[in-house]
Amino acid sequence: MAAGTLLSTAAQRRLRAGVQRWRGSWWQILQCAVGAALAWTLAQRLWDQPYPVFACVAVVIGLGVSTGQRLRRVAEIGAGVTGGVVIGTLLLHVLGRGAWQLSLIVLLAMAFARFVDNGVLLVNQTAVQAVFIAAMPPQPGGGYGRWLDAMTGAAVAILIAALLPNDPRRDVRARTAAYAGHLADILEDTAEAVRTHDEELAARTLEAARGTQQQLDAWTAAVTAGQEVAGLSPLRRGGREELQAHLRLAKGVDRATRNLRVAVRRVHTALDYGERLPESLGGVFEELAAAVRSFGVPAFEGEEQPPGVAALRELALRLSPRVLGAEDLSATVVVAQLRSAVVDLLEAHGVPAEETHRLLPR
Repeated sequence: MAAGTLLSTAAQRRLRAGVQRWRGSWWQILQCAVGAALAWTLAQRLWDQPYPVFACVAVVIGLGVSTGQRLRRVAEIGAGVTGGVVIGTLLLHVLGRGAWQLSLIVLLAMAFARFVDNGVLLVNQTAVQAVFIAAMPPQPGGGYGRWLDAMTGAAVAILIAALLPNDPRRDVRARTAAYAGHLADILEDTAEAVRTHDEELAARTLEAARGTQQQLDAWTAAVTAGQEVAGLSPLRRGGREELQAHLRLAKGVDRATRNLRVAVRRVHTALDYGERLPESLGGVFEELAAAVRSFGVPAFEGEEQPPGVAALRELALRLSPRVLGAEDLSATVVVAQLRSAVVDLLEAHGVPAEETHRLLPR
């Protein structure tokens, strides 16, 4: 594959992934923006704070762009700010200002916060607030003013999180599409490596396949967090069935990915040893990539199955080593792993195991 083509493909994939991330986070971003403005206005009017920066910071950190553990983040901010202001103020009164005093204040503040709870945000906020108290020049309201700012921002974040909960399905759908696209890219690159007998491309593809677990874990975590939101918020309970389907899909895709990693590794090994795999395997990888990329697309009008499931069924019917010309060990192993992966993906879409196995040629 030419260098220019590789760069163009990489740019297209990066652009597609960026758009998918934005689609899954625009609502959270909007909430942070509105919440920051609201916290700023409230802190100015309620407490006469001229520049309530910490109110805005508390909202943005508390809400963030993820749907999970929002209330815990807000609670950690409140506790961290309170602890940092109290510890910093007391120690500053006793020790005074200076480099070693600052170091000791940070040490004691972080040690205390770590003792109280294992939340990373709590520890960091406690230390940051203690640093501001110890290092910044005295200001009107002092630590008490910063505490009011942060508490105002935390209250706004809690209000937004409780009354306007994110639709967790957005994040889950975006992660589903993002991972499906990433896995499809790996399968397409494998197909290209088989067709062109490109061992270097196969090596890069294998490395990409080995690095998918973190993205898979994040997808599963997003589904779990979404189920928590749907269970707690009456406004989001209508999405529980879809989230359950996504959880089943994520687990099935996880199993399929493990099989596909083995297939890609065998392709790389075969090419590294100079073996020539049947070009028909390249076509199978491409067809599987197209089916994977369409995950989440609903069934077309007049059709009973989504396009991805229909494509997987058709592909399963042809996954025979004899039909695909797999005569040596490497090609047979690749076909075997593809068969297992297709079964996993069909079951992930709710197709009964007995039916999926009947589709595979004997």
